[in-house]
Order: sequence, then structure tokens, then C-alpha cells
Amino acid sequence: MTLEYLGRKWAMLILLEIYKGGGRIRFGELRNRLDGITSKVLTTRLKELEEQGLLLRHVDAVSVPFKVEYALTAPGVEVIEIIKDLKSWALRWMIDNLDCQGQDCSECTL
Repeated sequence: MTLEYLGRKWAMLILLEIYKGGGRIRFGELRNRLDGITSKVLTTRLKELEEQGLLLRHVDAVSVPFKVEYALTAPGVEVIEIIKDLKSWALRWMIDNLDCQGQDCSECTL
């Protein structure tokens, strides 16, 4: 079941962008970082990842307009480590990963 959610388009990229944002990011900033994603798809994926326990959603209802932030949970952080392991595996077996440009995984910031 977990693979079904993580394998969906944008799911891993969303997790990675939240990780790169310090583990916490606002909806609008996340949408801006993911070139080509629609607000509807982003909302759907965020809900799915939240249901899986990988993200927490926090609404700041004090400010106007409301601010919505998403943060990685402990399992969400662990998934990032798994993604790093997948990257290392791909580099070891020479699987083409242009975004990495052969970067050493121990120095990876994703």
C-alpha cells in the first residue's frame, strides 16, 4: 500500500521538497518549487501523504489569509533516507540519474 502512494506522480518530489525546505514548508512555496504541478494535484498528494502518516498539516488560523504548512513526520524523514539509498543504488549500478550528476550520496542535500 505504501508503494502505491509513494509511486504516484509527484509524491516523492513533494517529500523531497519539504525535506529541502528544512522539513517544513508552506503550501504556496511548495507549489512554486514544483514546476508543472497543479494546485489540485498537489492538494490531493498532500492529503494522501498525510493519511499515510508521512506529513503533518498545520493551519495557522490566527493570520489572514490562513497559513497552511506541511511538515515531515518521523516516518517521513525515514522515507527520505530510503530515497537517498535508492539514489546510491542507482549510482552504484550506473542507472542514469541526470539530476545527481554523479554527486556523492554522503554529500547529497537532495
